[in-house]
Amino acid sequence: MLSGTVVLYLGERVIRVEAGQAASFSTMTPHTLRADRGPAEVLCILDHNGERNHLHASP
Repeated sequence: MLSGTVVLYLGERVIRVEAGQAASFSTMTPHTLRADRGPAEVLCILDHNGERNHLHASP
């Protein structure tokens, strides 16, 4: 998180991520995030492993 706070819904878990913190997870886990109490800046780093998992996932 660059600034602000987001709420990360990761499967059944709900996690607050604040400025200066990070979250790492498999994108195969159902997820979403929303800003909490104002604007937030998020830096996302995606790698080729995630792409390969999505391309080869079973329906």
